[in-house]
Amino acid sequence: MVLGIVNATAKQTLTADTIDEVDQYDDLYNQVKSKLIERAAAKNGDGIIGVTFNSEIVRVSVGPKYMMLHGYGTVISFPKK
Repeated sequence: MVLGIVNATAKQTLTADTIDEVDQYDDLYNQVKSKLIERAAAKNGDGIIGVTFNSEIVRVSVGPKYMMLHGYGTVISFPKK
């Protein structure tokens, strides 16, 4: 049974010292995965299918750049006997 869609976003600021660390998405993936699992559990889901991650570097006009990761998927529940 489909229970709904869950989504989550995480970001990390890229300062002048860390500007070359744009490939360091591992922490962001873990943050987003944890949020998705929490939100699926809040819907009493047994799992998430069709999970998609979108990554991008966001540039604010005069501010720092951000690494942003967005994830979403479909929460499902297994049939109960």
